[in-house]
Amino acid sequence: MALVIIGGGIIGLSIAYYHALARPDRQIIVIDSESELLKSASGFSGGYLVRDWFSPPVLPLAELSFKLHKQLADTHGGRQKWGYCESTAYSMVVEVDQAEGSGSGGARKVVRGEDWLLHGTSRAEAAKAYVPSVAVSDTLKSDDTSSTNDVVSSNHLPKWAKAPDGTRFERISSESGCAQVEPRELCQWLEEQCRDIDVEFYLNTQPVGLVKNDRGRVHAIRVESHKSGGNQRRYDIPCKDIIISAGCWTPRVFKTLLQQEMSPGIRPLPGYSRVVRSREFGSPIFEAVDGGRNVEMAHATFCPPTPEWSYSPECMARYTKGGRPEIYVAGLNDETILLPERAGHARDRMERSKLEDLKRTAEDLVRGNRNEDGVEHELELVREGLCFRPVSESGLPIISKVDGIEFKGNGHLYVASGHGPWGISLSLGTGFVVSKLLEGTKHKALTKEMELIKRPVALRARL
Repeated sequence: MALVIIGGGIIGLSIAYYHALARPDRQIIVIDSESELLKSASGFSGGYLVRDWFSPPVLPLAELSFKLHKQLADTHGGRQKWGYCESTAYSMVVEVDQAEGSGSGGARKVVRGEDWLLHGTSRAEAAKAYVPSVAVSDTLKSDDTSSTNDVVSSNHLPKWAKAPDGTRFERISSESGCAQVEPRELCQWLEEQCRDIDVEFYLNTQPVGLVKNDRGRVHAIRVESHKSGGNQRRYDIPCKDIIISAGCWTPRVFKTLLQQEMSPGIRPLPGYSRVVRSREFGSPIFEAVDGGRNVEMAHATFCPPTPEWSYSPECMARYTKGGRPEIYVAGLNDETILLPERAGHARDRMERSKLEDLKRTAEDLVRGNRNEDGVEHELELVREGLCFRPVSESGLPIISKVDGIEFKGNGHLYVASGHGPWGISLSLGTGFVVSKLLEGTKHKALTKEMELIKRPVALRARL
């Protein structure tokens, strides 16, 4: 019988992709409430991949996923199709004056660009905390413009990066420990592959309940489809397994199906982003790594709050499948924004004042286009966005079977969500291990800390 995946973001697509490869004989159906996919985080995220910036419970999944990202790119031309390449991460370091009376005697405090990672405002864990072998002694200043080529300064910092006076950059990534993709293009490739191997997509469709037989076992999911003109139709999809991978909307789907709250829960983390282009990053950057291996390289900068901005910006240089370089700027989060009913309604909640704040920050951190006289002009805007990232109450991804529900044919209900800002990085690993779960095998990358809290499920018949 069929597998139904609720949610067509990168987690749902990854599960569909790996399970379709493992079980080409099985019917796989992805349902999504929107008329097209990628209306939220999967389509508007930075696409930064890391291998070792994670706490011990997540590290095995992160390492597996990082490996799968590279394998997928090497096998299927990821550089050309979704901009996969290695990346180097830098932290902006700035000294600030501490106030008198704080016990510091007015001393100066060093604030690092990855400090904000510990506070849950964007990246979940600090690189420095989990990568003690990273050498951060090299101090890089953005005003060093002596060139080894036209896009990198002699200190290996990309020329597109700039910073206020009194700051410096330090490398925080391990050797070959970070990479970059254009996430929307990766998702589109996954969707194309899924369609080619007969995965079905039911768009404008959302779940409304579970259907049980006379013995109280689930044998179908009831859904409601929305057609043009406002027409609605309810029908049942017979299935053996169901996976909820609906991002921030996962708790709502869980409650719709089970009439109870999910634990641990998931909260939405709304964040603005801005994608720009600069002539200072107009061609690929090549660097020698791993004993002289010459590779195409991207760069990212992570910054602490300063007098110029009150939040913690991040800038990620990346390539599109057309070969055009671009820079993703984000870090401005606003948890007062309520989660909309559907992902496509996020644009209605964007505030122009916040977008202007992010525009000014982008201009402070990314060198603009210069004319022949050296005058800097505005950056070219590619797109702006607001997306909602699913952050679990435990701070860890939730990849778990839901106990206490009987399915016809010994199937199960699963949850795969709560990846926070690391959804793209952990996506392929999640898809792989969930596919293994569906085949009856628990992969070693799945740790107990990722499971839902087990409690009796009082499933009342709704249908």
